[in-house]
Amino acid sequence: MNALNENLVIVIPARKNSKRLKNKNFRNFFGFPLFEWSLAAGLFLKQQLSWFREISVVCTSDDEQILDLVKKKYSSSILAVRRKPELSDDNAILSDVIFDCIYKLAERDVIRLDDYLAGSFILLQPTSPIRLKDDLVVFCKQIKNLESGFSMVSVNKNYSEIKDIYEIIKFSEAKSDFLIGHVGKKILKVRDIKKNSNSAFVDGSLYLGLMSTLKEKGFMPVAKTLGFPLSINRSIDIDTEKEFDDALMLIKELQNLGIEYVSPKI
Repeated sequence: MNALNENLVIVIPARKNSKRLKNKNFRNFFGFPLFEWSLAAGLFLKQQLSWFREISVVCTSDDEQILDLVKKKYSSSILAVRRKPELSDDNAILSDVIFDCIYKLAERDVIRLDDYLAGSFILLQPTSPIRLKDDLVVFCKQIKNLESGFSMVSVNKNYSEIKDIYEIIKFSEAKSDFLIGHVGKKILKVRDIKKNSNSAFVDGSLYLGLMSTLKEKGFMPVAKTLGFPLSINRSIDIDTEKEFDDALMLIKELQNLGIEYVSPKI
């Protein structure tokens, strides 16, 4: 059976420390802590992905404030996992964080370990909080049609800075109007972008993969990671004060245009 029909874990990694923007995951972002926007997206995706056998939405953190909010406000819908110190610094590998979630939930008898290790995952980075409802709905449709063995990551063709820019390679197996090919190598310099006109910003707001592939090949395996283009006019990955302010401005623009995005509820 296709693992994409089996168990799914939706992971929101929200650690405490951040070098460039202090305590950013708990900063007030339009009335809610920044990380809570990704919790809302996780619950929205869970509603859309009804064909999976079982779905768990998990927030992993070393921040007591974050864990307390999840336990108090989302006790019936989101699982909280306390992350160990060695998985909470700048050297932590996200694949280790995801596996840590699954093993800890299995130890608590919340999930069946083998079922989840044979399934898939979605990663929602809190630093990319703005997700349009239409994009999430289409993303879920793509998951249903995705061939086994492929990963899928959200990308944006519109960008202004050299930050997480990757080449996009046309790929005959990307049989969809909403998939633009597979993600190639990372582009580090402006001159490399000029040589390669087909490129995109990998924004971190949506990433789908198989647990088995994650274990064997890590994130974004070569020739197996398809780019899902977002319809939003620009994506923001918040690492600085300016990017935080830019994200607030983008929310206001979307409101003025009447474009729906997924946000937390009181």
